[in-house]
Amino acid sequence: MSVLQAQPLVSDIVLREAMRNSASGVAIVTTDGPAGRMGVTVSSFCSLSLSPPSVLVCVHEGSRALPAIIENGLFAVSLLSDDEEAVARAFAGQIPEFRDNKFAATTWQKACTGAPITENAHAGFDCRLSRQITFGTHAILIGEVLATVARPKQPLVYYNQGFHRATPLAVEGGIQ
Repeated sequence: MSVLQAQPLVSDIVLREAMRNSASGVAIVTTDGPAGRMGVTVSSFCSLSLSPPSVLVCVHEGSRALPAIIENGLFAVSLLSDDEEAVARAFAGQIPEFRDNKFAATTWQKACTGAPITENAHAGFDCRLSRQITFGTHAILIGEVLATVARPKQPLVYYNQGFHRATPLAVEGGIQ
């Protein structure tokens, strides 16, 4: 029987290269309240539990939005539609004319907590911050989902350092 040898942790460069092969939906995490209206583009978002209804999102510790999310105690997640690439880029700080006002990049609706959700998002989640866990360079935010919205749109996908559209695969016989 061979024994596995412990390997040193992979470097951030090696991990980043491998993670480029993972496709993910693109989301904007926003908050509004006494600590201000802030938002950031993320690709680390997923469901956590149906009971209680909850999601988790990962936000870099250096994000200007993180302290506002924590202080406000709430956040909304807008899963972007495939025609919202400019919104994703604006909230990632990649479009100079929106750096001072990212929210001018699109139109918004106010969720029940007061957090903004893009009017064109294919799905939105309004959340009360339930727990924050710091790990490495990121805060893992667990949100209790208070309300949702879903629209018949296609998602914006991030893969291999670029934005893409998700297209259905053709199924033999034409049945999907």
